Amino acid sequence: MSTTKKEDNILDLFEQSVEKKITKIKDQDLGSLSKDMNDMLEIGGLIGNAEESLKRLREQYRQYSEETIPEQMRELGISDLRMDDGSRISVDPFYSARITEKNKGEAHQWLRENGLGDLIKNTVSVSFAAGEDDEAIETMDTLEKQGLEPMQKEAVHPSTLKANVKELIESGETAFDSGIQKLFSVYTGQRTKIIKG
Repeated sequence: MSTTKKEDNILDLFEQSVEKKITKIKDQDLGSLSKDMNDMLEIGGLIGNAEESLKRLREQYRQYSEETIPEQMRELGISDLRMDDGSRISVDPFYSARITEKNKGEAHQWLRENGLGDLIKNTVSVSFAAGEDDEAIETMDTLEKQGLEPMQKEAVHPSTLKANVKELIESGETAFDSGIQKLFSVYTGQRTKIIKG
């Protein structure tokens, strides 16, 4: 492809401009950039190491709090201890539960059948295009009659589930047996609690 004299001049000017900019970068500037890049990479490595270290420390803390100390206190036959500095150490039961996506339908059915359906939050929403404000005011039935497809979401808030699981277990509710507890991924244990004096 041939170029005109004017195009050749423009290309020459562009090349000269690029050369000038490249030659303006000093070795000292490249050295500084290189150092800063290395510093950033080193800090990134330190952050990664710190996060991994924190993860290990949290797991060690959990083992002491939920396994080692509760077991030692159980062996000693104590559940509460006061220290000389006024701190109080106790081992209290705790409960954890969650509903996995896989178990959601069956878990929600169990809640409804056992008088706990009010734990389930039921959210219905629909998206409207701009200017469809009037339709947004209509009820769910009206939306379906208009051919719109509302989206429905059911969920149980984790804190609500946890509190009710605790209540069911502590009350000795026989319907909440180990099979049902598995449905709710129930985890029970003892946890060490330290209250500083």
